[in-house]
Amino acid sequence: MDLIAVAGELREALSVIPGLRVPAWGVTAIQAPAAIVALPDRIEFDKTYKGASARGTDTYKDLPIVLLVGKTDERSSVLALAEYAAGAGPQSVKAALEGHDYGAVCDFVIVLSCEFDEPRYAGADYLAAIFHTDIVGNG
Repeated sequence: MDLIAVAGELREALSVIPGLRVPAWGVTAIQAPAAIVALPDRIEFDKTYKGASARGTDTYKDLPIVLLVGKTDERSSVLALAEYAAGAGPQSVKAALEGHDYGAVCDFVIVLSCEFDEPRYAGADYLAAIFHTDIVGNG
């Protein structure tokens, strides 16, 4: 799989969520709400090995999507995160990622979990949801 192409498709999948900004890699400033596609913890190659002449499937293990909303002490931030963390609905990150057609870029994306945090990004504090995904596709 091509990591740049996969990240582009993830951004495209997230772009269907109304009002959510999805900046490209390397952005130094954001305007919330925004989803940032991070790098995977690791890449596992040739999980279904096909022999010396062909590649098996690759897996991006735990590729995080970091969704930043407003200030950590604002009720509206918590309410927004609850909608993004829902398993279904128009604001659901899980539904957007798992419902997207990735074409030849990868076979599937599965959202494994979501955790909440209060990170600092580009000099500002945010309330955030971190979505952990596994991505599988041809090597």
